[in-house]
Amino acid sequence: MSEPRFSLPCCAWAALRLLQERKQSYPARVEAGQLTAAEAEDKIATSRAIVLQWRWALDPALPPFPTSERDEAPFGAPQVSMMRQLRETAAWERQRASAAPANEVLQERAELAAALVYYQDAPAGAHPMIVRLGLAMRRSPCQRYVPEANVDGWIYQALGLPLAADRRAA
Repeated sequence: MSEPRFSLPCCAWAALRLLQERKQSYPARVEAGQLTAAEAEDKIATSRAIVLQWRWALDPALPPFPTSERDEAPFGAPQVSMMRQLRETAAWERQRASAAPANEVLQERAELAAALVYYQDAPAGAHPMIVRLGLAMRRSPCQRYVPEANVDGWIYQALGLPLAADRRAA
């Protein structure tokens, strides 16, 4: 897959939306017998880990990489679980978009899900792309994503991240 057309904050927002949708819909799915409570809890925890990873990558003021090299779940879920969940989500979103090719919202959701897979992918033994980007942005300020308040402000607010202007004012 080629590099996604979406900004890093847009991808982070897509991860947050996935978490929010799961938290909202899973209780009814558990009650309907479509998921066990343990499965729902695990999927929500994995979604939360994905969001935490994106928050960490976008905000260089957050602590350095949160773990040792041997920790298989530095953000709260193993890479393999995050990748599996994102691949399942991307397949589901792609199926929905294919059934309604004129629906721009579904097309965009499918592209965003594919973008999350792109950034989560990692060669064996390496960190996912989003973690490598976060590490690079911490080492070199010129590589950092610079949010624009009028474009990305709402996403940073939804993620609980300050904009640079907020930091200066504090």
